[in-house]
Amino acid sequence: MKIIQSPSPNFSNSDIELVGVTLHKTLGLMPWTLDWLQNPKSYSSAHVLFCRNGDIHEMVAHNKRAWGAGRVKNPSERGKKMLDKHPKLKPGHFLLQAEYECLLNQTFTSAQYKSSVWYYRNKLKFKLTEENLLTHQDTCDYKSDLEKERKQILKRIKLRDAIKNLLLQLKILLMQYIKRLNKSRKLSD
Repeated sequence: MKIIQSPSPNFSNSDIELVGVTLHKTLGLMPWTLDWLQNPKSYSSAHVLFCRNGDIHEMVAHNKRAWGAGRVKNPSERGKKMLDKHPKLKPGHFLLQAEYECLLNQTFTSAQYKSSVWYYRNKLKFKLTEENLLTHQDTCDYKSDLEKERKQILKRIKLRDAIKNLLLQLKILLMQYIKRLNKSRKLSD
């Protein structure tokens, strides 16, 4: 996967470990989206930006607080469960802020799903689950509904995990078969 370092000056120091992800739509397209998230006057940023072509822009280090998901308003049940674990903190303190280049009426592209699933499986220190993958609407009810995209990400992660486990089982079976084959050859010699 292509990861592009695109630092944003919009972040704060944080000693809180990330435990989940908040999904956002940029509501704009490249290159303006990237310009906005890097503009000091925007007071906005994300840890990572997934572009429609599959490019990944890392903007804020995981040990820093990206300036996204600051307000909490009428959180969902899933949002409340995550917020209850860190009652005095805004979600941006403990959730990775993931922006997807996307207009309001668009959904994520196949390339975005592929790059984001790869990123989540290879770059996070925690495993994504039903409980810790949130949409921005989970913490702020007037934000874009990304439940369909959230479910698709979880489905793809589960599928990749199942394929990985299946390949591991096949490798074990193949090694056992080769071992038996070698044993039978020695007996016939």
